[in-house]
Amino acid sequence: MEDCFLLKSLGVQWDFFQVPAAGLSGGLMVLWRKDLASFSVLEASSQMIVGKLDVLGKGSWMVAFVYGSNEIQNRRTLWTDLEKHCSGNLPFVVGGDLNCIISQAEKRGGKKFSVNQGSKDFTNFMIRNYLHEIKSMGPRFTWCNNKNGGARILEKLDRCLINTIALNFIHIALVKNLSRVSSDHCPILLEVFKPLEHTKSTIRYEEVWASYYGASALVKSVWKRNCKGDPATILNLKFKRTLKALFYWSKEKYKGLNALRDKLKDEILEIQLEESEGVLSVERLQILRFKINELNVTLARINTWWRQRAKARWMDEGNCNTSFFHAFASARRSLNWISHIKIGSGIFSEEESVIQDTFSDFFICKWQFRDCILEGWLRPSKVLSLEDQRMLEAGFLQEELQVVEEISKRSISPSVDGISFSFIKDFWQTIKGDTWIAVKQFMISGFMDESLKEIMIVLIPKIKSPQEPVH
Repeated sequence: MEDCFLLKSLGVQWDFFQVPAAGLSGGLMVLWRKDLASFSVLEASSQMIVGKLDVLGKGSWMVAFVYGSNEIQNRRTLWTDLEKHCSGNLPFVVGGDLNCIISQAEKRGGKKFSVNQGSKDFTNFMIRNYLHEIKSMGPRFTWCNNKNGGARILEKLDRCLINTIALNFIHIALVKNLSRVSSDHCPILLEVFKPLEHTKSTIRYEEVWASYYGASALVKSVWKRNCKGDPATILNLKFKRTLKALFYWSKEKYKGLNALRDKLKDEILEIQLEESEGVLSVERLQILRFKINELNVTLARINTWWRQRAKARWMDEGNCNTSFFHAFASARRSLNWISHIKIGSGIFSEEESVIQDTFSDFFICKWQFRDCILEGWLRPSKVLSLEDQRMLEAGFLQEELQVVEEISKRSISPSVDGISFSFIKDFWQTIKGDTWIAVKQFMISGFMDESLKEIMIVLIPKIKSPQEPVH
């Protein structure tokens, strides 16, 4: 296609860059709106176009458009060429026909998938450059050979990858695999700047709050305030009141941790450079030691913040403040985001209200009242020893509640009100009295306040990119 004819077809607002087709091999073309973005090509070949995309109001991005060869050796050259552009400090997106699958789940029909050098090369390329595949909606397979019967083969050849910087920048990303119409490939649409609906956020306990001087005193002061009601109602009210007080008290303290870290590093470097030129005074040496101590405390708080979000046990083993750890936490957030749902009529919806209603209807149906046949059950005396019966019938002791607090892990069982076991463990000496009174009342009366029965349902996907809730 002649350049002038293409520009005339697109209109004056558009610009483009292309790598012409060579024989049966299709070419590559990048198009962009000149009034919204500018694109400067850094490298181009028969398998890729790499460039810097400057989006109005969204900053600069590195983007690679890929048309991978079906030859392993040629694709290895592609990974090498792309790797040269992965070491920068800009968000990086790689997308297109990568012509490679990495598991049997990405193929249907034809020969059974087996791990080969091509899939290993691609996986290693992603690992070395901290690239993450974006979850997708729509058809699971993006390519089809358009044959019939047993000769029909479907594969996932098209995908989008983003680096850790992009993942931290956009938070939520989604790839839509669109319908195949005039090609054997699905067009893929990457959404990165889709505005999220802002809903009322719930205050949740942050473990880093307890590290600030004065947190324990604040909790004691708020907790001592009088409340009216039964023990369970009083406990629940004190939880909410204390959490709210901690939130507003610490709001200014922890929101600038990264900025404080960078500032302290600069100040420490300045003093150390001063020392390299001459002897430091006693006062300057004390300031240096104070700054280093403050930096270590700040780094510990940042690690605590990330640990709470990553839910990763291996952080306790030392992999704290690393780029992989941060990527793990950010990727977890992106993967947990439910961007769409398949509703009863078989169509997909991205509306938040529809997603909420679908899950609500599912669990209402799942937990509806059912008649249970209780006749014919064995009597306890036939299945339990006398020692076991006495243990079960014995009263619950305050010492046992103390043991529960001691053996419980942190950051587990977050409730709807934002309280987790981290809060309970951090301020146990203050709250244990009211907690025991509420537990004892429940053991005696068998009645629990409705607000304490509220639970948080955690949806755990058993397959990659689930589309609907199933039993």
